[in-house]
Amino acid sequence: MYDFGNRNSGSKIRTFLSLNIERSLQSKFKGIQDNVKPALRDYPVKWEDSDKFHLTLRFLGEIANDKISELIFVLDRRKFEFDTIKFTAKGIGFFPNQNYPNVVFVDLEEHGNNSQKLVKFIDRIILNFGVKPDKRFVPHVTLGRFKRDKRVKIDKQIIVKVEQIGIEMDSFYLMKSILTPKGSVYETINQFKFNPNLN
Repeated sequence: MYDFGNRNSGSKIRTFLSLNIERSLQSKFKGIQDNVKPALRDYPVKWEDSDKFHLTLRFLGEIANDKISELIFVLDRRKFEFDTIKFTAKGIGFFPNQNYPNVVFVDLEEHGNNSQKLVKFIDRIILNFGVKPDKRFVPHVTLGRFKRDKRVKIDKQIIVKVEQIGIEMDSFYLMKSILTPKGSVYETINQFKFNPNLN
């Protein structure tokens, strides 16, 4: 559980909601990342650390510290009719496109539509905390980000074989993002089981 005791109630915390990749699968996604790197060796990419692999549901931005406990309470009240969300890795993708990308990621295919139900619920909640819902949720795991000041057009087709990794998640998370000179650092604020009464 996140420690609120030593925090100024007027301060703000940079937060996001996510589905996190368990440690036993992080190495498999690291393997995909290692296969992608040679194909992009000539391009300015900052690669994500494997312990930060996750699916961002919604980026909330800076939330007042005294509102965090209220947000946790509201998110934790809902019990879903499902107990897991399942995905399978299916390939490599680029945002916004491969020609002039910002991000390279593992594209995920969902079994069912439970993630969409979750995001729909989250979007209703965060409006009450002054956060407007983001664009459509696209399930993916970011592998690397192209450096903004050095972005160039990719003039070749990038094709990488991807292991069909299966992912099963029973929770989503409220995360804190701390910006440092070496990049962002993530801390878990709270975990929310989809339905703790289902096994």
